[in-house]
Amino acid sequence: MYARCTRQSLSFFLTLFMILVLALAGCATPASAPAPASPTPPPAEAPAQEAAMPASIGDVARAEDIALTPEEIEKIRGMKLRFGFNTNHRTDDFINLLIKGGEDTAAQYGIELLVSEAGFDANRQLGQIEDLVQQKVDGIFMVAVDFDAISPAIEKANEAGIPVVIVGGPPARGQVLSVMNSTSYDGCYESAKYLVDAVGGEGKIGVITIPLALKTIQERDQGTLDAIATTKMEVVGNQGVWRQEEALAAAENMITANPDLKAIFATWSLAVNGALAAIEASGKDIKLAGYDAEKAGFQAFHDGNPHLLALSGQQATVQGKAGIDALAKAVLGQPVASEILVPTVLVTRDNYKEMWDVLYPGITPPWEE
Repeated sequence: MYARCTRQSLSFFLTLFMILVLALAGCATPASAPAPASPTPPPAEAPAQEAAMPASIGDVARAEDIALTPEEIEKIRGMKLRFGFNTNHRTDDFINLLIKGGEDTAAQYGIELLVSEAGFDANRQLGQIEDLVQQKVDGIFMVAVDFDAISPAIEKANEAGIPVVIVGGPPARGQVLSVMNSTSYDGCYESAKYLVDAVGGEGKIGVITIPLALKTIQERDQGTLDAIATTKMEVVGNQGVWRQEEALAAAENMITANPDLKAIFATWSLAVNGALAAIEASGKDIKLAGYDAEKAGFQAFHDGNPHLLALSGQQATVQGKAGIDALAKAVLGQPVASEILVPTVLVTRDNYKEMWDVLYPGITPPWEE
């Protein structure tokens, strides 16, 4: 009797257990089972910024490669475009020539150009670019104070579908249509090599740079140091400065600390001017070369200054035109190279008059004013 009852109880509990298992199986889909079929949703629309962002192709172009044809210029004239042109400062000839190249080209194409400058203030520039985005400009050409700090504004331009061409190096985040650069490494290497060879490749040399976190500035620094490394010269100072008076003080300190200093190399325009003033005030036979060929340097060549030997000049007006051309190409729906390179030219005592016409087209030289 006991055994029969136990078998009946066991049968009852097994049956109950199977019913519970089947019930639970009906309430959940095993991970390995295919999901239940559902109606196919309509294809999602691409985000507005992706649809509007112009194409950028991964190669390098020259300025002449992206020049607009007469037919393209006529199309652009009929579109009544507005471009923003924002620079990190406006205190040297390069920036002013860059703006001139952009303004002249925009005027030729019937484009309204909104020009602003940040005074080396990254936060100010961030606000300026965001303002251009709010104004719904058709394109932005800019020189960044800091490629990390400007990233949020670049991302907002991306969201709005506004193409951006940037001088010097890409932002840390966000996409740009193209990066505009001079051949910075080559320019500094060539000018610095000219200097160190002229002083015999031995002795002490100081270097004055600019502390900008940009790819093109890093390339200048590397080109300078690589040229010096080909000699037996000793770098006794390598200082970054923001302003001409700071360059003057840096050069004075180098000269005072090193009475036997033979040369100074400056990697940007105001550093060249400050270093030259310090050398002249010292009364010593110290030679100078640099990157950026500005009016003051050309005048020094014309006056026969014994200290200044060479300058590497950026073709700023060419870059300004190329920036507008690239944005116009993008508006027309054409792909643009991800990098645009404009070669530098070496300016010396022997060719400064010829090089003036290359770097300052249509502008009267200072010695003729």
